[in-house]
Amino acid sequence: MEKTKKPSSKDVAREAGVSQATVSYVLNNVPGVKIKAETREAVLAAARKLNYYPNEIARSMRLKRAMSIGIVSDKDVSNFRFMRILEGIKDALLPKNYSITLCFDKQNGPIAQAESVRYYCSNRIEGIIFVYSELRDEDYLYLHEKKIPFVVINSHQKHSLSNQVKNDMEQALITALQSLKHAGKKEVAFLGLRDRNPLDRRFRGYLKALEACALPMEERLYMRVPGKAEQIETFLETYYTVHKSLPMAILCESSGIGFRLLRFAARKGVSVPEQLSVIAIGTSRFSSLSYPSLSTIENPLYEMGYTGCQLLFNLIEGKPTQSIITLEWRFVPRESS
Repeated sequence: MEKTKKPSSKDVAREAGVSQATVSYVLNNVPGVKIKAETREAVLAAARKLNYYPNEIARSMRLKRAMSIGIVSDKDVSNFRFMRILEGIKDALLPKNYSITLCFDKQNGPIAQAESVRYYCSNRIEGIIFVYSELRDEDYLYLHEKKIPFVVINSHQKHSLSNQVKNDMEQALITALQSLKHAGKKEVAFLGLRDRNPLDRRFRGYLKALEACALPMEERLYMRVPGKAEQIETFLETYYTVHKSLPMAILCESSGIGFRLLRFAARKGVSVPEQLSVIAIGTSRFSSLSYPSLSTIENPLYEMGYTGCQLLFNLIEGKPTQSIITLEWRFVPRESS
């Protein structure tokens, strides 16, 4: 079977009626070179027509750059939240014609032996983004000492160390609870697991929001469930039996818990949102598909990926940049509140 010949930049130049150098300037986004808008569009149209893509391996060898960044995460690649962050990173890479290299590091050993660091030292990547992957103080120190460009996204570090994209949900929680108060809900409970340290900030944020909104802070409203999420409905059954009703409004620790609460309310004939308003903290692809659709306080996952990638390029290119960037969560009201 005869192999189909791939189109070259020379073919694109011929189709667009320009020089091969002009094709290179346009497709590589070469800075400092002025190209007329109609010429640029002619080159891009010719590339699309011929289904031409630059040879990135040859390009990286010519530029003596890896043209790729490494991604390290403790999450599985099928994880929805990780994929939303990765989507933001990918879109930030597109204008620069960079690719993504997934590095499967194990953070229980010295970071000097990690796959991502070895890739950087062998010029296979130009920087590292850690997503949901906590770094130890000694890891930070090593990366800085070796002058390895890196960014940490959404990893809940214990300290406010450099090169981080963080998030803050405090204002979104206040906005959500204010909306419940304006709807006549005089009390807002919190439903979540008792022993989930990474999510403790959600309960602490809830307490701060109660205070800011001048809503009652009572022990009976703190619905902390021992055990796992599967025990939520057993807990709710006991609570309902003891108190003969549910609170007027409940803030759930996660969207998964929110879905379980909606199911329990439906079984008990509790009308949502008339008798019970439900808001969940967390992003889920199913929030708009539940019945009623679930109101949520959502993490800016895509924006964190995009911003983190921009921060990394500033570090790679030696540009002045913020050491720590904080993005705000947002309240998305739907039918359940």
